[in-house]
Amino acid sequence: MQGNASNWLWMNDVSGKSRPRLLVITPVYNEAANLDRYVAETTRTLGTSENTDIRFLLIDDGSADGSWAKIEQICRDNPAFSGLRLSRNFGAHLALTAGMDHVGPDVDVVATLAADLQDPPDTVLRFLTEWRKGASIVWGRRRTRRDHGWRRLVSMLFENLIRRYAMPRGSKFTTGSFFLADRRVVDCFKEMRESARVTFALIAWTGFDQAVVDYDRASRTAGKSGWTFGRMIHAFYDVVMSFSQMPARVLTTVGLATSALSGAALIYLVGIWLFSEVQPGWTGIMATMTLFFGVLFLMLGIISEYLYRILLETKKRPLYFVARSVGLQSEGSQLEP
Repeated sequence: MQGNASNWLWMNDVSGKSRPRLLVITPVYNEAANLDRYVAETTRTLGTSENTDIRFLLIDDGSADGSWAKIEQICRDNPAFSGLRLSRNFGAHLALTAGMDHVGPDVDVVATLAADLQDPPDTVLRFLTEWRKGASIVWGRRRTRRDHGWRRLVSMLFENLIRRYAMPRGSKFTTGSFFLADRRVVDCFKEMRESARVTFALIAWTGFDQAVVDYDRASRTAGKSGWTFGRMIHAFYDVVMSFSQMPARVLTTVGLATSALSGAALIYLVGIWLFSEVQPGWTGIMATMTLFFGVLFLMLGIISEYLYRILLETKKRPLYFVARSVGLQSEGSQLEP
């Protein structure tokens, strides 16, 4: 089932379609300390756009620090803002999915923006420039970033591996969920309802004409980033398992290599038995068993991972639940995948 876009209701709607409509989607998880600055900066840089009608949708991903109370107040004070609160913490990628599902039929283009404003809001205006030139997807690429060296190194390694083994050839994607997508791309994104979701990978997989905008990433000024090393590993793992044939091909290659080694070892052992005196070889036997059992369990582990993902997809559970909303037509709605 596709996202229930018909539930969307623009507040204080502007008549006519002389200006394109942009919806900025922002996941929020324990960002109460950043929301006032977020509203001030986005209102200053994006709210005064003369050639685009820009609105904002804040997705509270089960915050426990009062973020939802702030979102409700923001939406009451400023009709350009609307909000959703998910029933629990589902993760940033499912929060973005909830936002995409609530894109109404009168929205022409969608952009994502982090609540901590490490990705500068004025870059969205440069996204719009590329969109007007004909790009259906515009990626934000970090030219500089004020992060720890290990984070930059790991991010670069992951991007290179994903680009080589998982994403479509020629895609201009960048890791991280800072991008702009045309309405056609959003509609394609809504059709993909798998449980293991990485937003940038799903957007990149759609194809379409793409452009890249370079920007300088700022430091976080308040709160703590939820993008930990463990989550980086998990995202990379999800992309590889969901979009790449590499694990299956590795299994096949290892299996063929193991079979070849086994055949060579068998020929050698038979030769020893035929032409020389057989000596007890406990060390060699144990080493051989250890090697092949290790390979076998590696194969079983990867196969089990695929089976588990198949199980998740066959259950067809809803991707998320909406607990409350503000500025939307349907209060307390529940969406299904």
